[in-house]
Amino acid sequence: MDFNFTYQQLVSIATRKERVLSRQLAKQEKLQAVEALIKLLEAAAHNSGLQNISELAQQREAMKVADAAQRLVKKAAQQKSKKDRDLTLLPANTWLGWFDGSAVPNPGKCRIACILKAPDGQNFEHIAHMEYGDSCDAEYSGLILLLQQARQHGIVNLLVHGDSQVVIDDFNHIKLSSLLRMQQYRQQAQELTSAFEQLRVSWVPRHKNQLADALTQMRSD
Repeated sequence: MDFNFTYQQLVSIATRKERVLSRQLAKQEKLQAVEALIKLLEAAAHNSGLQNISELAQQREAMKVADAAQRLVKKAAQQKSKKDRDLTLLPANTWLGWFDGSAVPNPGKCRIACILKAPDGQNFEHIAHMEYGDSCDAEYSGLILLLQQARQHGIVNLLVHGDSQVVIDDFNHIKLSSLLRMQQYRQQAQELTSAFEQLRVSWVPRHKNQLADALTQMRSD
């Protein structure tokens, strides 16, 4: 018998069916629970062409890791497929937008920026400054700048991306901030939305917002 494992470790190695069978075996043969489980796992190892429970544990752990990796790949593929379907549903005249804002120090002087990409691929960059604020002030101001510039371009369908979860959740009424200044930013941004037929504001990780982020990091002349 393999006594290198505690009972809890054996339980984690065993499948659900093996755990049930071990309880039945313990009752039938008047064995301790650990003895019954070891007996079943040793049989499982032998049937798999393995020498002992240790090798069985390694094999099953590797299978768990492989299954987890496969699930992640499948989930990523599903998300990409959904994103591709969403994009195909957008009108042909849809523009893409990215915004960002930074405060150096935080709080401190703010630099805000946005990029608008026309359906023909042409990019329009816009940069502005604020004398004082924190990162939320800068990010929300970046969104407002983007919406203002979009209106000036006469855009009616716009898909916006930003990397501030706080600002985007607040704008989308997912998680509203109780701070007065955030409420004021929200109201200002919402007032700008009336010009659009379709407007979607979505969060993206920072590495997918690099162009707008780079504009906020450029040194002022």
